[in-house]
Amino acid sequence: MNKQKGSSAVFILVMMILAFSGFFTLLKVMPLYTQDWSVQTVLENIQQESKSQKYTRTRVYDMIQKRFGINGVDALMEFVDVSGKGSSIKIEMEYERRVPLIANIELVATFNHNIDLSE
Repeated sequence: MNKQKGSSAVFILVMMILAFSGFFTLLKVMPLYTQDWSVQTVLENIQQESKSQKYTRTRVYDMIQKRFGINGVDALMEFVDVSGKGSSIKIEMEYERRVPLIANIELVATFNHNIDLSE
């Protein structure tokens, strides 16, 4: 008796469905992470700049607002909390993003950033 070689049509169909669903999920999730990378870059740049200059809380908030606008993530400004005074300013940002996947199933991603601008 000869052994069967190759894949069945059902197996190939299942693998194609899995590949398509993985690719579809990736297309839904990637914009969330690219937004977060923009947020992280803005906050890290402000932290680097604060080492050479002194900033006030209002100035830091305005800088974040302006840079978020440039990067297209200005909708996330509502989650930014700038606290402290003098040389101990802290930026805290915690938010979640929801993306509909299929019918009533959603993907939820939570992001958290804590930056300390003290010297």
